[in-house]
Amino acid sequence: MGNTSVFSALKKQWILIKEGKFSYLYLCYFIMACFGGIIPVISVFYTKLIVEGIQSSQSRETLIFRILFLSCCCIVCFVLSNLASAYADGMMMSLRQNEFNRCAKMMRNVDYHYIEDPKFQDKIQVGFNALQSDGRGFQKVYKLLGSLFTKGITLVLFFMILAAFDVKMLIVCVVCTILISFIRCKASDYEHSKEEEEAKAARQVYKLNDNCSDFAYGKDIRIFDYKKHLSGLIKEKIEKLFEVISDVENMKYKYSLFEIPIFLIQDGYALYRILNGYYSGRFDLSEVTLALSVMTFLSSIIKEFSVDFSSMMTDLKLSCTYFDMIEDNSFYTKDIGKLAFDQIEPIEIEFKNVWFRYPNSEKYILKDFNFKIKAKEKLAIVGTNGAGKTTIIKLLCGLFDCERGQILMNGIDIKEFSKSELYKMFGTVFQDFEIFPCSILENVIGKEKTESSRAKGLDVLYRVGLKEKIEELPFGANTLCVKVVNEEGIDLSGGQKQKIAIARALYKNANVVILDEPTSALDALAEAEIYQSFNDLVENKTTIYISHRLSSTKFCDRIAFFDQDGLKEVGTHEELMALHKGYYHMFKVQGQYYQSEVE
Repeated sequence: MGNTSVFSALKKQWILIKEGKFSYLYLCYFIMACFGGIIPVISVFYTKLIVEGIQSSQSRETLIFRILFLSCCCIVCFVLSNLASAYADGMMMSLRQNEFNRCAKMMRNVDYHYIEDPKFQDKIQVGFNALQSDGRGFQKVYKLLGSLFTKGITLVLFFMILAAFDVKMLIVCVVCTILISFIRCKASDYEHSKEEEEAKAARQVYKLNDNCSDFAYGKDIRIFDYKKHLSGLIKEKIEKLFEVISDVENMKYKYSLFEIPIFLIQDGYALYRILNGYYSGRFDLSEVTLALSVMTFLSSIIKEFSVDFSSMMTDLKLSCTYFDMIEDNSFYTKDIGKLAFDQIEPIEIEFKNVWFRYPNSEKYILKDFNFKIKAKEKLAIVGTNGAGKTTIIKLLCGLFDCERGQILMNGIDIKEFSKSELYKMFGTVFQDFEIFPCSILENVIGKEKTESSRAKGLDVLYRVGLKEKIEELPFGANTLCVKVVNEEGIDLSGGQKQKIAIARALYKNANVVILDEPTSALDALAEAEIYQSFNDLVENKTTIYISHRLSSTKFCDRIAFFDQDGLKEVGTHEELMALHKGYYHMFKVQGQYYQSEVE
């Protein structure tokens, strides 16, 4: 990252106007510059006309007519400029929305292992800063472009008027404008140097605020009295953010002090040249009035122009970071390779000398791991927490790549399949599954809307035990989920959400079904009901159950027991019980709780 220059970023944003089919924005810029830029120039002629009229003894009617003519010109220019500006604002907002869509596409397609990498999260947060508001970054660049075009026209016209009066005065004003713009750019550079530090502090504040306002945290905050602790954390992070912002603002203030002598030199020299011209007879009183008005307006316009220019440079640097992030192809793996196996083809899986550790970690989760899962086999993976059970599934699904070794499906390395085709072969329920803010049925069948897909989706929902719940809802399976997004929706219980997630995996009818803690939120009766129907639902498919509850093992052909040191035991329930080792002791510990309750 860091390859995009400010001028390259500006060029890209300019081209995006055409690519986004907002070419009318170019016309808006032209109207804003021409008509908005001329308003201050017209304004400086009011006093000149009055003084000139008095000196030449013009009739009152002639003077009033000229003033009214200038006023009408100002009104027309003001209306046209503001209409163009209002219309341009809408297009600028749409351009930023297009980039939000581009970011969403990026996050959908980026290789999954980056999603769990904190360094990647920090990197994209800095890039996303360019899009977070209309008053900063990407959209503000478009806004400032319009302002700079307008003020640029004003400056050019004022400089032309000064050139007609005194070339030396013009040169001094141009030099002062360049110096002030340079000072502003130096302040902008310092602000940019603090960008990552500010983004990190802001991200921490926003995350804590999100946690405190999230419904899911509400119960724990109240029951365990975390209010003071969280308030203290938020205060600490806000103070850190305030320190960074204060440092930037103080430095900008120090740089602004250098502008004062520059303006004093500019205005003082101009006043000297104007008065000297009057007393030498080169200027009459009306021309002196015009020159003084021009200098008054010019000082203000120069300051505003330099502020807008330095601000645009700051915002362009945010855009640079954004373009570096969004165009970084290292985040993606080309989606090319073999096609998925036919849905009815049984799949054998083999882990061959697999080594794996998570990004930014020195600890290997798997070391020289070897294991084979037979086609159509129902395998239970059980064991202690942190033993790598879920990691095995992430590797198998292609969400992470092993550091060394191979994972084979029917003898073919999974790296030979395109990612999208590899995903087709797995119907998976992860521990941290999500329910999407759409209807219950759409959470299962997705974008498919045919009668057959709806019927199949309903059948799977009923078979996982949601028939009674669906029938009591006013809109049935078409009821919307996630009430915080859909006001007319419902909030389901943890067990009901888990059943939907299981139904989604089974509906896919993939070659391999993987259920990671599939019944953790279900009661014992619901769990037994689902397991009884599993044999029919996953018939002729390779099925992997990961669970802390050992009730799932009796439905399986084999059991693989893991502990912190990796795979320890493989066999049937009876074989592992006969070993009197890890699986035996786990089964006895779990069983004694139920037995003591019965007794």
